[in-house]
Amino acid sequence: MPSLALAPAAPVVGAAAAKWAALCATLARLEAKYPPRPQVAPQPVPAPVSPVSVAASAALARTHSALFDARAAKYALREVYSHQPGRFAQLRAAILRCREAQAAYAAAAAAYYASPAGAALQAARAKYARL
Repeated sequence: MPSLALAPAAPVVGAAAAKWAALCATLARLEAKYPPRPQVAPQPVPAPVSPVSVAASAALARTHSALFDARAAKYALREVYSHQPGRFAQLRAAILRCREAQAAYAAAAAAYYASPAGAALQAARAKYARL
């Protein structure tokens, strides 16, 4: 079977020629009516994200979650009024866990603000006045 790509194109004759001419005229008329849109300059490629920033952001999110959980556990003990001997030990342990989580969050926040993402955040905040 011969390949279609190698076969010569058949000349356009008869009714097909008239349809082809009408199509070409319509396309020319549309091109004159609607000129091509100007080419838009490509957007610049965004700067790559620093792995240090990603790690600092993830650590900050993890410590924030741990702080939230520790604080919720501490406040949940407010509603417990049991007269068991280990109640004050539970309260003390919850308070200590909350303080440890606060210290870990403060360290993670300091590391985040020392990262490029934190510096960019501080620069963006400096543009606007605080209320």
